Amino acid sequence: MKWHRYLLIAVLTLGLILVRYFEDVLFYDPFLAYFKGDFLNTALPEYDPLKISIHIVFRYVLNSLLSLGIIWFLFEEVRKLKFTALVLFVFLILLLPLYLYMIEIEFKFGENVGFYVRRFLIQPMLLLVLIPAFYYHDFLNKEK
Repeated sequence: MKWHRYLLIAVLTLGLILVRYFEDVLFYDPFLAYFKGDFLNTALPEYDPLKISIHIVFRYVLNSLLSLGIIWFLFEEVRKLKFTALVLFVFLILLLPLYLYMIEIEFKFGENVGFYVRRFLIQPMLLLVLIPAFYYHDFLNKEK
């Protein structure tokens, strides 16, 4: 029965990879080319704030659902799933307005800061932090 879980984790991980692979087709994001190029010496692209907000939220939700599935099949604990959902929600609520503000002021805090805030919004970075954290938490609890 355990191999079913690993197969589902692999399918969900493939889903994350496909979201990244087809990002140009699935999402409106004029900043993809901007940040892939020499963004330190390039003018900001034209963008539609509402459209970019909707597409960032759509991508974030898609990545979050796949991440929640991975967390569930790795740990099968409701507490960890709820915690992950809460962390993902809080990060979206905090980072999306910050990113949109940074775009509006043309990254005057620095393009690198904008790059990394955006990275947390469009990539499943929190999954890479939470999985080892949960394993470490389980390890500490087994020692007690």
